[in-house]
Amino acid sequence: MGDEFQRRLWGFRTVYLLFGLSVIFFRILPLETGTPGLPGPDFILCVTLAWILRQPGSVPLWAILFLFLLSDFLLQRPPGLWTGLAVVATETLRNRRTGIAETPFLFEWAVVAGTILAMVMCQRVILWVLVADQPSLGLSLMEGLATIVIYPLVVILSKFILGMDKLPAVDLESGKP
Repeated sequence: MGDEFQRRLWGFRTVYLLFGLSVIFFRILPLETGTPGLPGPDFILCVTLAWILRQPGSVPLWAILFLFLLSDFLLQRPPGLWTGLAVVATETLRNRRTGIAETPFLFEWAVVAGTILAMVMCQRVILWVLVADQPSLGLSLMEGLATIVIYPLVVILSKFILGMDKLPAVDLESGKP
């Protein structure tokens, strides 16, 4: 029983890392030949938040740091800023997980939406204080909204394709990851 649980946990971690690396790889490919369109969702953030709320042990802190810092460097964002915001957001949700575990999905979606919008606005404020170049507010908000809109699809795919069910609060209190 313990070996099967560990194998499944490391399977989720492997899928998470491979998914994140493939998203970064496809974002650095020069696939856009015309004028740039609307910004797409941040798939790595969406999967990270969904999996943190489903099964927190499947997304360890070191994997979050690795993927987000790598994407900061390769996508030419301010190094560590989005990573730091993502770590604060995920650890806050991980610690508040027991209160969100038994709530309906719409409440969970609202919490995730608030978290994503707070991350976008904190990034804007920090870049403004540091007098750094930043994309327009509209583009930043559209990326955040696209991430919020895609969240239910990520949860559905995680649940029905990967079998990642939401752990009940009882399992969390007993110490199971």
